[in-house]
Amino acid sequence: MRIKFLLTFIIITSGYSAMAQFKWPEPPEERSDAQTKWTLFSDTEKSGNYDAAKGHLEYILEHFPDLSESTYIKGIAIWDESWENGKTEAEKEAAAAKVMSLYEMRFKMYPDSKKENIGRQAISAYKYYITDATKTQYLLDLFKLTYDLEGNEGFYSTGRYYMQTAVLGYTRNIGLTDEQILEVYNRCTEHIDYQIKKAKSQNKSTKSMDAVKEFVDKKLADLNLIDCTFIIEKLVPQFKANPKDEELANKIFVYAYDGGCTDADWFLDAAKTVLETKPQYGVANLLASTYVKEKDYVNAKLYYEKAIEIAEDNTDKGKAMKQIVLMERLEGNKAEARKLAIATVEIDPTLKEEMYTLIGDMVMQSTECDQQKSQVDDRAKFIVAYEYYVKGGNQLKASQAKAQFPSGGEIFTEGKEVGDSVSVGCWIQQTVKLQKRPDQQ
Repeated sequence: MRIKFLLTFIIITSGYSAMAQFKWPEPPEERSDAQTKWTLFSDTEKSGNYDAAKGHLEYILEHFPDLSESTYIKGIAIWDESWENGKTEAEKEAAAAKVMSLYEMRFKMYPDSKKENIGRQAISAYKYYITDATKTQYLLDLFKLTYDLEGNEGFYSTGRYYMQTAVLGYTRNIGLTDEQILEVYNRCTEHIDYQIKKAKSQNKSTKSMDAVKEFVDKKLADLNLIDCTFIIEKLVPQFKANPKDEELANKIFVYAYDGGCTDADWFLDAAKTVLETKPQYGVANLLASTYVKEKDYVNAKLYYEKAIEIAEDNTDKGKAMKQIVLMERLEGNKAEARKLAIATVEIDPTLKEEMYTLIGDMVMQSTECDQQKSQVDDRAKFIVAYEYYVKGGNQLKASQAKAQFPSGGEIFTEGKEVGDSVSVGCWIQQTVKLQKRPDQQ
């Protein structure tokens, strides 16, 4: 129902933002006739008496076809309403044919309007003819022309209708090849990606656009056209011959990602080309995670840093920074991991508990920092860990750290008192106030 409403809304509102300019005939009698007919047409149209309006419309189209572009705008809306309310297939077919002819007449009389309104004609045609297999090629040609004229600035949902038409054409065996289907998919994807990026730059919601992208992706996936063999045999040789081909690299990246062929070297090469030409957080993140799996932390960090650089929000930045923190920890660079973990919290506070818990864990497990000269000094690191756990709000781990504090006996034996300052060296490099285990009185 929503799609039907949206299509109708586009048609009815098409062009009403345009100025109603008139080209009245010069001869007085013709001018009077034109003004009378326009008044009758306009009044009956506004009152909803469409049957009467149609007669006046035909008279104007026959005698004064260049009177005003509003003639066609109103005429399309009138006949679209007739299609919506047609009681028989014959009535609906006649109404649809009339709308299409009005669009063509409009474009003939006002060529400049074609670029702005061809998309509306295509969407109208989709609504009328999508179930008619004999009209499939007509729809495909109309949508192709829409993209040729409007480019990526057209209505964001156009790709949904174009892709659906192409899929139907493929299953209806009208002669569409696999490559042609992929061309339609690529064009629709380029369009919706552009619209999503544009909306984000204007702080607008992309929910409806994301739904279109998901629809287009699913339609291609359902056809099962692309597999690793297809990519390797048809696309990879071309890419190896021209590794800087941006369009080809993007195709390989998208198809291989959908097909699960992401472990091959050629996929990584394609992803790198995509990242160089069209920097995207997701691509950088994928490259980084691939290198993590290979335990190549140098390259992994490089691409996570790239992901941070191009991320559009702090949530994505925080995710990438967190991965670098984890790698620094794996490599034993605890001081660097702590520094980055704290910076990560500043970028994305939602990671506070996880990052401070990670720091606390590193401190707790730092047996290499024990001097084995003083139980109190060695156990002071647990007080440091405790404070990090408290900062992160992890009460369970804070309790576990507290249970490792120095005992009262140890503190007394070493001639120290609760509250004394104790320095923790090694990579930790912090001073804390001496505390004793909670089980000590």
